[in-house]
Amino acid sequence: MSKNMPIEGASAGWIGVALGLIEAGEDVVLVTVTATKGSSPRDHGTQMLITATDIWQTIGGGAVEFDVMARARKMLGDPAPDMWQRQHFTVILGPDMGQCCGGQMSLLLEKFTAKEAVDLAVLKTATDAGAGLSHPLSAGMALQVYTPALRSEAALFHLPALPRQTPLFIYGAGHVARALVPRLGGLGFEIFLVDIDQSRFPDRLDGAAQMLLAKSPETIALHAPEAAVHLVMTHSHALDEAICLQLLTRGDFAFLGLIGSKTKRARFVSRLGAAGIGPAMLDLLTCPIGIDEINGKSPAHVALSIAAQLAIWQELRDAEA
Repeated sequence: MSKNMPIEGASAGWIGVALGLIEAGEDVVLVTVTATKGSSPRDHGTQMLITATDIWQTIGGGAVEFDVMARARKMLGDPAPDMWQRQHFTVILGPDMGQCCGGQMSLLLEKFTAKEAVDLAVLKTATDAGAGLSHPLSAGMALQVYTPALRSEAALFHLPALPRQTPLFIYGAGHVARALVPRLGGLGFEIFLVDIDQSRFPDRLDGAAQMLLAKSPETIALHAPEAAVHLVMTHSHALDEAICLQLLTRGDFAFLGLIGSKTKRARFVSRLGAAGIGPAMLDLLTCPIGIDEINGKSPAHVALSIAAQLAIWQELRDAEA
């Protein structure tokens, strides 16, 4: 995603992003993969947004995506006043598209402007409450909330309700946190960046995370939702310890990572054990965080290592579900 694309509301999916763009005066095209056959770069249901100058997310495929972007921008340049403009077509991923995978993708392009904004806002309220959407495959029909009665309608593409995003709290807005936030995009996290000093936050996060200013970050840890992910990387070992103590005392987190070395882990385990945390809970403290295969010390390397670990953790969690 380009750094210029506003993503306020991204935790609610593409509708929140589209509404932000429309409010800023830009029309937008939503691209949805409605079907695949054989080998394809992304699965059906994958979506991206395209404006005249930018994109949000990707459908993959290199040459295919560039062709889709060109089609979308031609739609954006069409001054036709009609609402709910659409195109639905199938692309063969063969030599003519510069692809060698041999599959095919069916793609739906939907143009949204200020004329559809009120309807999109209503749909966003529904999706925020857990509803799915049904996308008509032809022009002129309104996007609508999915109901079982629509299941047999062949001219609609149904998408289930958005999976709820996992809350992820990053304690400490230092160099690693700043490098990490953009690397977590698309992984299904609702990110909260916590620090004690306003000056530590980056000037802008483009909506990728919410900034929480807290004199006592351990209080944030106390009131965080159950099954959240927590990454502790503040400027202070004492503050790190206070946050870890709070979380390990609660014990209802999904993942707890502490930045540092094996020596730091040993020191924290000793001190947290003395504070009453049992061995079973201490085993849930991941420190150092990151994967062994990426061991560079720069913020970029550390951030990439942590993001990779979280992606692996997600896959293992989902496989066990």
